[in-house]
Amino acid sequence: MSDTDLVTRRARYGFALYELLPNAWRGRWAWVERELRDPSTELTKRYTVLVLFTIVASIFFLFVADQYPHWFPMESTQTFVVELLILMIFGVDYVLNAMTTRLKDWRALLLLTSDFFAVVPSAIVVMVYIGWVHGAHVEGLVLLRLFRLMRVVKLLRVGNTLIEVMGASVFTLVFGTMAAHLGLRVLLLEVGNAIHYDLLGFFDRPILLLAVGSVGSVFGIALAITFGIVKRKQMEITELHRTAMDALNHIEHDFHTVLAEAAKEKPTVDFQRWRDQVALYLVEEVSYEAIKAETREMLNRMRAVVATRPSMDVPFHAVLVQRISTFLTRTQVCFHPAFYQWLKRISNLYFVLVMLAAPGLTGLAVQMLVIFVFAGLRIIIDDMDHAVDKSVVIFNSKILAV
Repeated sequence: MSDTDLVTRRARYGFALYELLPNAWRGRWAWVERELRDPSTELTKRYTVLVLFTIVASIFFLFVADQYPHWFPMESTQTFVVELLILMIFGVDYVLNAMTTRLKDWRALLLLTSDFFAVVPSAIVVMVYIGWVHGAHVEGLVLLRLFRLMRVVKLLRVGNTLIEVMGASVFTLVFGTMAAHLGLRVLLLEVGNAIHYDLLGFFDRPILLLAVGSVGSVFGIALAITFGIVKRKQMEITELHRTAMDALNHIEHDFHTVLAEAAKEKPTVDFQRWRDQVALYLVEEVSYEAIKAETREMLNRMRAVVATRPSMDVPFHAVLVQRISTFLTRTQVCFHPAFYQWLKRISNLYFVLVMLAAPGLTGLAVQMLVIFVFAGLRIIIDDMDHAVDKSVVIFNSKILAV
């Protein structure tokens, strides 16, 4: 976020609390505001990862405390240590966000309020251990459980920031889905404890296990077949790009030799410009319509020269035109977006099915493993199918040097 962006935010959302401080401090807090919203330094990236790890750890701690309450009683030392660490990190993060939140940005204020409630349970546990609050007054407090759910909200809000900090990888792309389902599992446990009813135990687990096996097998086979299709496409685009460029190089050589005299009398063909445009097209800097228009213009100028030598018709039409057309067309052929929406919904439903069928700590580990495998494979398929985009470039087609 630049200084201009800060001025724009100030004009749109009003001032932040740090702007009430002396001038000597405002520059540092302005830097904090920029980095909290767009981490760019190694320090702020590590801080973001620390906060994200703490959120996940706190949610996991809630899960363990709900599933195995005798491991972490309210006034035990182990509970105090864990909650104190969470309180320290959440507290620092809350203060930083409170000082840099614009007072007219109602969305940010709403999220700041949820962050405050996420800190409250840890503060209560610490006060109970110290003796400032009696444990009997808090143990069954429904409000305490509702405040704990704010951690789930915090997790869902920042679950996708890992990509911005650590870059795109299968793990960072899947992390948001894993975080969402971990939050859902804890949400059901907390609500069940609040109303004194086992929501996860309502379902017939032996029947669900049969569904998990059968649905998982069909879903896995479908993903494997789709993976094979898009992998072949990914390799084809690499081959088609190389052969199209080779054909263009040969034609360019002919223009400088056997067609040199005829080319002098016709409009100039800028071969390098087309190569540069294709390079931009491969990273979505140039649209398909624009590269097609550029290609037509180049081929029309080439055709005007080739027409003077009938012997060049076959290399021009049957080789160059066909290869360029096939290459550009193949980059645009992919599965319909509705197919990926369907895959996403089916996979999320399957992950919920696994959650209902597999309780406890072992069930959580199994669910996370299933999410990493199936959601990761879905992301890989999507990335390879869109083989020349720039949004996620882990599995783009390999473009060989010209």
